[in-house]
Amino acid sequence: MIRIELSVAGCLLALYALFLVAMFVVLRSRASRRRKAGVGARTFTPQIRDALVDYLSGSNDQTKIREFAKYRRKEFVDALLEFHGTVGGSARDRLCDLALELALVHDWCQDACSKDRMIRRQAYTRLSFVCAYEPCRRIAGDLLKQALQDADPEVRLPAARALVQSGGIEDLGQVFRLAVSQSLLTRVLLAEDLRSHAIQLCERVIPEILAADNPKQTVAALQILIAWERALPLPDLNKLLESHNRDTRLEALRLAKLVPLTPETRATLLRFLREGDDEENTAAALTAGRLRLQEALPSLARCLRTGTSELAAIAASALAEMPPKGWQTLQQIAAGDDSAALIAAAALDRGRRKAGV
Repeated sequence: MIRIELSVAGCLLALYALFLVAMFVVLRSRASRRRKAGVGARTFTPQIRDALVDYLSGSNDQTKIREFAKYRRKEFVDALLEFHGTVGGSARDRLCDLALELALVHDWCQDACSKDRMIRRQAYTRLSFVCAYEPCRRIAGDLLKQALQDADPEVRLPAARALVQSGGIEDLGQVFRLAVSQSLLTRVLLAEDLRSHAIQLCERVIPEILAADNPKQTVAALQILIAWERALPLPDLNKLLESHNRDTRLEALRLAKLVPLTPETRATLLRFLREGDDEENTAAALTAGRLRLQEALPSLARCLRTGTSELAAIAASALAEMPPKGWQTLQQIAAGDDSAALIAAAALDRGRRKAGV
């Protein structure tokens, strides 16, 4: 009886050992295949890059490129997209034309219609690269505009960036309207893309948004204009400075230094320096310093003497930008023995060093 039990136990142990050996063989085989696949990827990618570099350098021989595109398509696409942000002008057009010729753009357009949001995200990111090239943009057609309504913000953003490249005022207007209605991150990213089209947008699109009764979007639009840091033709800024919405007034005050100064705007800035709260005073002082408003000297001196430490420092810096009267005002305040005197002395010293005096 005992012998039978031992035999059964021995058979079970043998079977278990055999099972472990089989599992080991399977796992080792899988690991080997993965290693080979990894080696293959590392082996072909440099060759693909070299072939693309030769092509971008002027070679018209597409033999290797077409082989890679046919037999190593995913790896080829990844290598091609590595050139995003590193090539421009005719080289970028040549690369985009290649993507079009090899039907990559058509593939991405099909993926853009996928119900899988990850596939859509990838498709629109790739389209945003090639749509700088007009023939590719025509293939993408209305897909980019439709994507602006996509529920996924990571689809909307690359689609918007692709549309910006068209340069058409209608497309630019749609992207700007999207920017002022989205999150701060989206607004920051699109603001940079839209910067080179600032003048076009200021002709019609931006005035329409600023005139609409939507304080949230008005503030967002003003923040974009401020971020552009360039002179802008906005003749009706004074209406925004007189707005009942405090956030709108503050952003308009910050923007005033970038917009042509009108008599109405000048008078409003001076009024804010006399009558505004600390935050309004701060924004107005920054603008007065940037525009070197001599009429603001008395109000800036008051802000330096009685304002918060931040306001006092900004007012002092503004005075330092307006010699000789601004320097004279700083000298008078620096003769005292309070904190304002220290701030005035430091600002005066910076102003003199900046002027080389």
